[in-house]
Amino acid sequence: RGCIPSKAWRAAADNIRNRAHDAEMGVDGTNTPKLNWEQVEKHRRWVQTSRGEMALKADRGMKIDVREGYGEFVDAHTLKITPVEGEPYTVSFGAAVIATGAPAFVPPIPGARENLASGGVVTSDTIWNLAAPPKKLGIVGGGVIGVEMAQIFRDFGTEVLMLERHERILAEIEDEIGKTLIAALEKEITVVTGAAINEVSGTPGAMKLRYANKDGVESVFDCDIVLMATGKRPDTGKLNLDKVGVELDGAAIKVNARCQTSAPHIYAVGDVIGGYMLAHTAATQGRVAADNLLGHASVYDQDKDCGVTFSRPQAGFVGLSVAQAKAKGIDAVEAKMPMSIDAKAMITGETEGMIKLVADKASGRIIGVHFLADHTDTLIGTGVMMVAGEMTLTQVARAIFPHPTQTELFGELARRLLNRLRRTAKK
Repeated sequence: RGCIPSKAWRAAADNIRNRAHDAEMGVDGTNTPKLNWEQVEKHRRWVQTSRGEMALKADRGMKIDVREGYGEFVDAHTLKITPVEGEPYTVSFGAAVIATGAPAFVPPIPGARENLASGGVVTSDTIWNLAAPPKKLGIVGGGVIGVEMAQIFRDFGTEVLMLERHERILAEIEDEIGKTLIAALEKEITVVTGAAINEVSGTPGAMKLRYANKDGVESVFDCDIVLMATGKRPDTGKLNLDKVGVELDGAAIKVNARCQTSAPHIYAVGDVIGGYMLAHTAATQGRVAADNLLGHASVYDQDKDCGVTFSRPQAGFVGLSVAQAKAKGIDAVEAKMPMSIDAKAMITGETEGMIKLVADKASGRIIGVHFLADHTDTLIGTGVMMVAGEMTLTQVARAIFPHPTQTELFGELARRLLNRLRRTAKK
């Protein structure tokens, strides 16, 4: 319901967007692509179904007993399972891992929750049932999910209005990267920040989104559907956590770095514990929990985690920003280079954005890499290895990167930052 289907849509949108570069490179006649929604959905559903079947096949191949149903704790070592069909039953366990995720959060805006059932209001969990792309789309929420969906549907030909109650969209992204992406985004869609969303009403295909801007001036946006892109929030109310002594931290389950809850034999991973609500984060935490259950000490280190926003250009991060590092007491420095001077980006006409390298000034260790570039999803792997491997500026500066590729920017960034630090040290 998240990563795979949205990126299948993004891939189709990318092909449409990329045609704008063709004439610049000498390829004419491709600038009027036509969207085949039925084929887009056929491909999306195939990828999504295939991935699910592959995962289930792998589980069963490893002799994992997979049961479907609703689970709740009866006591510290007993779980009640209510299947979709059939009578409830119990199983006993020595240890448990809670990985129930987090549903999309719909704030108490008048009419928002009431219109979920009709489909006039959708979330990142329910948007996958569209018969066709909407002609006009209202989006409430300017985070990663909202921005990805806004650009995807804009590329599909939809008129988009985005409303955000805070003063800046993409607040979770590194400051300069976020502001640069926002400037690009606002050329394509209407973004209203500091917005108060007063009411959602209507029927699917004829929805009304009533809001006021930061000056209190009220407007109404007529649209086909309204997407509530207001984040996710864990819902553990039906798990009976009080019966096993599992404590909460707000809505999320409280865990330590080993992904262990306040009940030592019960672990929790993924969206249900808050933090970065990302698939690879949950998978990593799952491996950490499994290691500890098997007696192998392991911890999850958020300071080495990463993420990609599948916007255009794509934003991405691994590790810490300078601001995050300084908040932890690390004397951090950074170097940045615009994509506009990269040979490969110039060749392909993908020159928007930048790459930033963050290092610990004392040790020279690379502690963060931040991206705003086309193909960040591929480039970020190099940054992940730098941060995870605790590589130094000197190591990266001496590495040999092929030319012309965008990866050679990493070596250039490391050399620039090293030289700056040497000049500062001499002074």
